[in-house]
Amino acid sequence: MEMINRDEIYKFIDNYGIPYGTLVRIELNIQENDNDFLQKILLENDPTLEEITEKGTLIISKHTQWGIVEPRFPINFKLTKDEQVDVVLNWFYDTTGYKIKEFKTLFELPVLNGNPFLLVIDKGYNDSRLMLATETINGDLRINKKFNKYGFLQNNWIKTLGRISTINGDLYIDNEMENLGNLKIVNGNLIFSNHVYQSKLESLSPLKKVKGDLYLKNTHVSLGTLEEVKGNLNLRKTTVKDLGALKKVGGNILVSKSEKNNYNFSEIDIQGKIRYYNDTFNKGQLTLPNY
Repeated sequence: MEMINRDEIYKFIDNYGIPYGTLVRIELNIQENDNDFLQKILLENDPTLEEITEKGTLIISKHTQWGIVEPRFPINFKLTKDEQVDVVLNWFYDTTGYKIKEFKTLFELPVLNGNPFLLVIDKGYNDSRLMLATETINGDLRINKKFNKYGFLQNNWIKTLGRISTINGDLYIDNEMENLGNLKIVNGNLIFSNHVYQSKLESLSPLKKVKGDLYLKNTHVSLGTLEEVKGNLNLRKTTVKDLGALKKVGGNILVSKSEKNNYNFSEIDIQGKIRYYNDTFNKGQLTLPNY
């Protein structure tokens, strides 16, 4: 580590995040066949085991480890795999004062002291970064439930956006939110998932502008301080009634016919059209999509 310019790498992490990759590792283990019951039990209960073959006095076992994550810094830093892990763990200690032993632990820290901390941000195809939740997020942010349906821990299980004020990308929300923190601008699409009903989120405030589309399915929020949606405003399958400070929609407004009388769009500059749909949905609770 003596030859590594730690300040330069720390600056890179602070500005651009920690690039990482996910890989699958396949190993063949060869051991003497002891004809021991315990030996076979231990092998068969190894969660990485794919296949066992006995050949004469040998046991050959094939093991597959899925979803291994490792940092992948640009080649100009000239770091080995071990050096990349070490420098990330040192950066984390110098930034927070906390010591961790494994790189994968960083994915378990989207929240620190109740606020967003280390988030997975998508910067483009096959380019995901672990990034500090600063005021400006450059990339797409997907907020997930803490566990998926198989019980595995997911990324970004936050319930507030904390001090994040600008997202230069898309924001996809697949968790039940308490508030949008300090969020004011989404320079992409803002999409609420079809699979979560937002029973705690009361308003989009302090959000001011969405430069893409806004999808509000399964919500009952007030649009609050929102002034402009540059793309489409999708109000289908919602009980949203309060349009708040909305002044301009650059695309179409999509509305469920059953909610038609709840809206007055006369004071909004709508560049597209108002379209009505014969939707069936559960008011006040989750309506799952029909595929």
